[in-house]
Amino acid sequence: MSGFELLPKGTQAELDKLNHLQLQVGVFGEDDSYMPMIATVNEFGANIKPKNSKYLTIPTKLAGNHKASEFSDLFFGTGKNGGHFLGKSDGKDGIDVYFWCVKEVHIPERSFIRSTYDEHFEDWISKCADWLAEVVTGDISAKTMLEKLGNVIVKDIQSKIRAIQEPANSPATIERKGSTSPLEDTGHLIQSITAKVVEK
Repeated sequence: MSGFELLPKGTQAELDKLNHLQLQVGVFGEDDSYMPMIATVNEFGANIKPKNSKYLTIPTKLAGNHKASEFSDLFFGTGKNGGHFLGKSDGKDGIDVYFWCVKEVHIPERSFIRSTYDEHFEDWISKCADWLAEVVTGDISAKTMLEKLGNVIVKDIQSKIRAIQEPANSPATIERKGSTSPLEDTGHLIQSITAKVVEK
């Protein structure tokens, strides 16, 4: 009698499935083409320069979610510190700044995927060992085991996003977002972290 004959019926088939299934966790392009770019820029950092103009336009709180091209009454100006902006009169001998004009933006690395892996890998392995025992006893399927692991990893990454405070946002970004949390703004990045089990 072989050892495998002692296992519940179908268990070996479920164990074999683990060789053909893959757990993927992250921000996927098919969900939203914009969010993978945001995730990559924050995970690895980036230097962003304008492609078709002299300046990048960084919106202030007054601009909201609008682009500079959506305004027809903005003028280009230079502040006392030499910085450039697009703005308009506030009607009181002052200027309302709608966009800061810069030649380059440096976004520092704020790893939330690789760092979560480094911090939680041992815990994930421990959970996998427990769930693998459930696969062996026939209590859960191989796919369910990977789905459970995916849910844990997603929650750990989301917690990491909320916890990151350094490097801090620039003062202009804090003013626009109304928050000092570098990776939290609309919540879209957190919501975009998903997991899926696919065939290899």
